[in-house]
Amino acid sequence: MEPLTRQKFLELLSQRVMFLDGAYGTELFKRGYIKNREPIELLNITNAEAVLSLQSDYVHAGVDFLLTNTFSANRHKLMKLGYDEYFKEINQSAVKIAKEATKVTSKQVFVLGDISSVGEMIEPLGELKSKYVYNIFKEQIEVLVDAGVDGIIIETMSDIKEAKLAYLAARDVAPEIPILVSMTFEENGVTVTGTSLEVYVALFNDLDVDAIGINCTLTPEKMVPLVKKLVALSKKPVFVEPNAGKPVLSADGKLTYKTTPEEFTIYIEDYVELGANIVGGCCGTGPEHIKYMVQHIGLKKPKTRKVEELNVVTSRVHMFNVAPFLVVGERINASARKKLHNEIREFNFENVLKLAKSQEQEGAQVIDVNFGIESVLSEEHFSKAIVELDKIVSIPISFDIQYNEFLESALMEYPGRPLINSSKATKEELDKKIRLLKRYGGLLIVLAMGKEIPKTAEERYTLGKMAVEYLESQGIDRSRIFVDPLVLPIGANQDYNVTLETIKKLSADGIKTMIGLSNFSFGMPNRDELNASFLALAMHSGLSGAILNTSEDATMKILRGMIRILGKENARISEEVKSSELVHLLLRGNLSDAERYVLSFLDTLTPIEIIQTILAKAMEEIGDLYAENKIYLPHLILAAETSKPIFNKLLSMAAEKDSTRLGRILLATVEGDIHDIGKKIVATVLESAGFEVIDIGKDVPATVILEKVKELKPDIVGLSAMMTTTVIQVGHVVKTLRDNGIEIPVIAGGASMNEELAKRFGSYYAKDAQEAVKLCKQILSNNR
Repeated sequence: MEPLTRQKFLELLSQRVMFLDGAYGTELFKRGYIKNREPIELLNITNAEAVLSLQSDYVHAGVDFLLTNTFSANRHKLMKLGYDEYFKEINQSAVKIAKEATKVTSKQVFVLGDISSVGEMIEPLGELKSKYVYNIFKEQIEVLVDAGVDGIIIETMSDIKEAKLAYLAARDVAPEIPILVSMTFEENGVTVTGTSLEVYVALFNDLDVDAIGINCTLTPEKMVPLVKKLVALSKKPVFVEPNAGKPVLSADGKLTYKTTPEEFTIYIEDYVELGANIVGGCCGTGPEHIKYMVQHIGLKKPKTRKVEELNVVTSRVHMFNVAPFLVVGERINASARKKLHNEIREFNFENVLKLAKSQEQEGAQVIDVNFGIESVLSEEHFSKAIVELDKIVSIPISFDIQYNEFLESALMEYPGRPLINSSKATKEELDKKIRLLKRYGGLLIVLAMGKEIPKTAEERYTLGKMAVEYLESQGIDRSRIFVDPLVLPIGANQDYNVTLETIKKLSADGIKTMIGLSNFSFGMPNRDELNASFLALAMHSGLSGAILNTSEDATMKILRGMIRILGKENARISEEVKSSELVHLLLRGNLSDAERYVLSFLDTLTPIEIIQTILAKAMEEIGDLYAENKIYLPHLILAAETSKPIFNKLLSMAAEKDSTRLGRILLATVEGDIHDIGKKIVATVLESAGFEVIDIGKDVPATVILEKVKELKPDIVGLSAMMTTTVIQVGHVVKTLRDNGIEIPVIAGGASMNEELAKRFGSYYAKDAQEAVKLCKQILSNNR
């Protein structure tokens, strides 16, 4: 049969709506094939017939794409469960079984190698290194591709950085086959790590993927608003895989899903009407759902979609429209600052972070990063700096990095759609940047110069226009390009009218322009006034953005005034969350000032009183901001980590240390589940709220939890169950505790948990970290 090239994939999607299969874990669990703590992927070698039977059922149901049973078969996950010696055999067998299943029909069915998360967080949210995670994905994809998959599907990703690393690995291994990427979102349209659907799509629109999707977490009806956004914004084909409702516990103790094939298909039809190109099912969907869906959708052609412009720069959690005016902060520039440069060489990024945060507050929408003399630096300087900035700064980054290998290291770490500053308008320079733009996404500033700076506006305009046209011919859209018309020092008797004329000419051709404003006043007194005056002239000439000093009062006032005069009001300046002083300091990760602020109360309050009335109150306010989606996970973790050493310092001063603790919480991820993301977040937030937390790890059997409860005597047990196949272990833990006469309160959470299940298991339910804090306080208050 004809192989699935990328071109053929697109041709198929243009002809009709295509079909993915349904769930594996929940189906194999329902059929009684999952035992103890073994991953379902192990069935590929211990019970291939079980996998073949399910996949054959999906093929009979009418799918076009059959996924391999390899969702959690990366070496990292298998190693955590103790099965990494079977890594290669599991993945190879998965492809062999799937290919065998496709033979039960005469219709051509394509096999997609299924990839998902490594189960732990990557820096800065966690401890895993990007290169390690990239290599984990690359290793699995190499085995799947060598075994003969037709394409790769990367799904159920909650961290945009991890999704990008998986994509990079896939495209590096397999440049010629289709790659589909999907993320999973909460009902508010944001992932658990704080990335909105818009930020996700903006980045992946740039990347060399063949389809962009959403899957898991949500029930079919809850996914409709997200599908509307996705089809409106994605430049690529769209695929959607909802869950079949929420899991419930049947009378015989089995997990079931309420959404019938008929109900499921009603919403699938909605997705198709909205413009989805590929549809399928996630948790709880079985062959019966897929069969009904295929029969009712039939041979429908995909709807023609009108894609909205999404031209933004993004970080992990924020985005700013490129038009009508982009404000870039210039002050992280070590070129002429020896002290800052030396600090960077020593991997001391404290002042870099302070400069970034202050510019964000002053109104920058993007932070320009220039580390000065790069010949004395290494790749590690740049990758480490981006990890640190990702941890503490919300707004997007502009990379002013000259060495391409260093620029690439920074781009690999960056979890958003960046601005690359800059390239000369020569083919050699542009080709280097084109490769990076295609690989990592983003926008580019092109200098209107070759080896020399042209003297006339006409020459600069011609060079800039030629560069834009060349970039367009190589697949980089004009919307992703700024041309720098070059600002030269007025003190060197340079004619600023040349720059203004160049801006006018480029603007008339629909080409965006960006200037480095402070070059204008170099070497002159009263720089602020000169910069402000020239900025007004440039904006009046059609300027689209400026790299400037946001601490210059006159410049920022003129900027705001010109924005109003020119009707560019939607050029939104970043807004800091309104909060108390301590909350403000904790959210910025400013440990020294936060500690100084807290300890200033020692004159009037005891350490215990400060913890209970000052620090705890601030963390409660931060929790409320998180719950209201005013801040996101990176901010929450940063604030919690900043508060912990202050809490411990106050604790060391307290005469009655135990009285400062709200209670002792024992946390564990249940047996068979090695996902640690949610539990780590809960632990961090509970500790910052004043609880003593004992985390006994992941994949913990009920008997071990029982022993630890007897030994450590916690006030509450918190259980995490991310997978539908392991969620039933929560009930097993509760029963084990109760059978041994232990009536300790148990709180359960995780992607597969819900209120109804928790009640059936005899536990409380917390949907997120902040709810866990409130619930722990409420339980302990009632018990006392």
